[in-house]
Amino acid sequence: MKIALTFDIERDFPHVLDTFLGVEKGILKILKMLDKFNIKSTFFCTGTVVERFPKIIRLIERKKHEIACHSLDHEHLRNLSFNECEDLIFRNKLLIEDVCHNSEIVGFRAPYLRPPFFLFKILRKLGFKYDSSIKSPNKLNLYQTVDSQIREFHPLGFSTLLRLPLGYRGYRNWIYQKELAILYFHPWEATYMKEEILNRLRGFDKFRQIMFRPDRIINTGNKFTEKITHFIIDSLSRGAEFITLKSELED
Repeated sequence: MKIALTFDIERDFPHVLDTFLGVEKGILKILKMLDKFNIKSTFFCTGTVVERFPKIIRLIERKKHEIACHSLDHEHLRNLSFNECEDLIFRNKLLIEDVCHNSEIVGFRAPYLRPPFFLFKILRKLGFKYDSSIKSPNKLNLYQTVDSQIREFHPLGFSTLLRLPLGYRGYRNWIYQKELAILYFHPWEATYMKEEILNRLRGFDKFRQIMFRPDRIINTGNKFTEKITHFIIDSLSRGAEFITLKSELED
C-alpha cells in the first residue's frame, strides 16, 4: 500500500480571501510534521505563491519534497481558451524553475480539480509527465489521448474527511483498500481560519462560509496536524509507504 500526501499551495480560499496565512504559517507546521516521520510529499504551487514567497518554496525544495505546478493564480481553467491555458501553465512552470534550480518540474494539478478537456495536449507540449486532477478513472477517456504520454494520478475526493469527526474512521479504512491513495490538502488547514472568516468577510459571505463550509473551520490549526499525524502513525503501523508522485512515476 502506497500513500501520497499532496498539498495545494495557493492563497487561502482562492477568490474568497486574499490572504496567505497558510503559506506564511501553515507550510512550516506541515514541513515539521513531515520531517518527524521523514516523509516526502508533493507540493503543487501556484505562480502567485512562488513570486511572493520564493524562500518558502526553496525551503520545500531543500527538504527534498517534490515541487509541481498548480496554475498561476488558481484560475478556472475551463473558462480559458487553449492558448490562454497553455500560456498560464507555461508561466507557472517557468516561475517555479526560476526559483527551484534543483528540481525537474514534471507534475500538474488543475485548480478545483476541474481541468479543461484539452489539458493533456498542453502538458505534453510543455514537457510535463503526469497530471493529478481527475478524481474518477471512469472520466479519464474524456481527457486522455492515445499518444498523450501523460500519466494520470487520480486524487481521492474528500480528503478533509480525515479531520472531520464523523468521517475519519470510514474514510481511513477506504484509503487502506487502495493500492495507491493520493490525498490532497491545503496549507491553510494547518492554521486557524475561523477568525479570519469572521473578521474579513461581511454579511451573507460570512454566513455562507460558516454554515455551508464547515470543512474550512472544523479541526484546523493544530487539530489538523494532530489528525494527520495520527493517520500517518496508523498507516505506518499497517506497512504503508509514503511517496511523492514523481517517485512513483519513476518506479
